[in-house]
Amino acid sequence: LKRMEKLIMKYKQKSIPLSKAKLKPHPLLIELTKNDVIQLRANQSIDDLPIEVIQSLLDLHPLAVIFDTDDNSYLTLTTSSILERFKAHPLKAKLNLRLLIYPQEVTEQVLLTTLLFDGALTLFSKSNLSTNIKHRLNCIKEQGIATPKQYVLANLANTSPSTFR
Repeated sequence: LKRMEKLIMKYKQKSIPLSKAKLKPHPLLIELTKNDVIQLRANQSIDDLPIEVIQSLLDLHPLAVIFDTDDNSYLTLTTSSILERFKAHPLKAKLNLRLLIYPQEVTEQVLLTTLLFDGALTLFSKSNLSTNIKHRLNCIKEQGIATPKQYVLANLANTSPSTFR
């Protein structure tokens, strides 16, 4: 167990152009997510977002991978709604993707972390997220900072703009 913990902490970080990223889901990731209710896919509704916002969001969500020496590609160890949505952006050639490259020996542990532990923590924080966004919008406006249109946020959330009123 101690050896596994040390290996998980030993990953390399790399930034690559999104347009040149050779990514494939790890076969075990496919098997573990085959019954997921939400299937991730590219989405055109993000065309209105400035490229700087998209790049910042990608930077906040690095992708866990292992390197596949057989075909010189990366096998993803997590699902990424951020990445899937931004693959459709017209300026995707200008975007960079941050990778966390893990050793193959920790594939199962990283999959457990990304699919279960991260999901559980995310679920905990999402119960009041729409209310938080509504309050944050108001606070941002009070500070005189320009806010995005509510329809843009609603498109990203796949919900109605009234959610944030």
